[in-house]
Amino acid sequence: MTKKNVLFSDANHGGLVLLEEYSKYTQNNLFFYDIYDKLTNDEKKSISSRLNVTFLSLDDILEDEDSFVKINPVHMPPVIGTDYTHHEFVSYLLAKMDVDFKLIQVTGVKGKTTVTSFLRDIFRNHNALVLTSDRLTYNDTTLVEHLSITPASIITAVNIARKENVLDKVEYAIFEVSLGVVPKGFIGVLTNILEDYPICRNASSASVAKASVFESQQVLCDYDCYKNFYADKANAVTLSYDDNDADIYAYDVEFGLDNTSFCMKYFNRNYRIKHFALSDFYVNNLMFAVSTALMADMSMEEILSNLSSSDDIIGRNSYRNIGNKILIEDINPGLNTTSIKKCIYNISKFSNDFMVIIGGDYGITCEEIDEDKLSNYLKSVDKERIVLCGSLGKSLLKKLAEEHIYFRDLGEAIHFCVNESDEKIVQVIYRSEYNSNINDLTKLTE
Repeated sequence: MTKKNVLFSDANHGGLVLLEEYSKYTQNNLFFYDIYDKLTNDEKKSISSRLNVTFLSLDDILEDEDSFVKINPVHMPPVIGTDYTHHEFVSYLLAKMDVDFKLIQVTGVKGKTTVTSFLRDIFRNHNALVLTSDRLTYNDTTLVEHLSITPASIITAVNIARKENVLDKVEYAIFEVSLGVVPKGFIGVLTNILEDYPICRNASSASVAKASVFESQQVLCDYDCYKNFYADKANAVTLSYDDNDADIYAYDVEFGLDNTSFCMKYFNRNYRIKHFALSDFYVNNLMFAVSTALMADMSMEEILSNLSSSDDIIGRNSYRNIGNKILIEDINPGLNTTSIKKCIYNISKFSNDFMVIIGGDYGITCEEIDEDKLSNYLKSVDKERIVLCGSLGKSLLKKLAEEHIYFRDLGEAIHFCVNESDEKIVQVIYRSEYNSNINDLTKLTE
């Protein structure tokens, strides 16, 4: 860097992690912009003393903006310019940290956690450091729970692995990452862009941010996503559930509640896969994980062997039996209208004997749900099958013209559907962290 004033932004999304790591390698002047006013004055004083950093207001920065090298998250509102995104700066820091592993990253609007969790199982024999939205693991050992999936968490994960004396053993670092990937990684996976939501106060979009996946050495990309947004990119392997123009696709799919069997066409090879999968997008996620491992030169024999001992991923189309009822759980922060429609469509393939609980919380993800779009869709669904729940459900209740059953708590809604309705299948579609609702679910099986 030729400029000596280096400005980091956003204490909410990892800016402080990048600042602290960079401070180990530089004599440059350090500055920080806490755009969302997350930090107290006492916290700022402590950080300033420890890292020799100066906190600036927006007015301070704009007085001489060009004097700074500016490092911002990719989704930051365009109040100042950006010289390096957080994703790009993580790549710079990894070089400084002298790591020696193959970096596999998974991004997308939906499916990131599921694909990365499958990869954790598949790479269990390869000294893999794996970060998902629920935990950081090394092989079968959990190192820490509930890190964020901002790019800065990659730096945190590396430092934790070093503290645990396993970093030198890591062969693969497999990370779920939000809004794109760190450049120059070994494999970048883009699962989909089901809804191209705006970022940066409408100055950019998810599809623009996630284009960084094409800066990976190898790229695996959803076929529809590739056609719609990135057709000018030349280095992608494409994957589709059922479009045989893609490099990889599924055929001869036989769905079942316990196991689903399908064939996967992988270029000129064909593989039969049998695994828990209640929906087409679950099959898609399986294919993303299997194909990533094949791109890393793992044998299909080892892939399928490791997958055979993996469990379904709780809250991600998982299910449990309660008496003579089946409870299907889609409880995660990233649910949007498109994914909710797919959940209901997929359950209808098994049976018409179902109830659907729809709702959730606010403030759990940067991407809020389009309630008008969702309520318009729900008007097309038989209202007798729908139970609304939680803060989101209450808002939807106001938007829907017809009267619907509503419960404030998820546990109450599940109890009603399990004990008061005649339908055999209860589908929970709830925007929230799974762990925050585990008590409601556990009580049902006690």
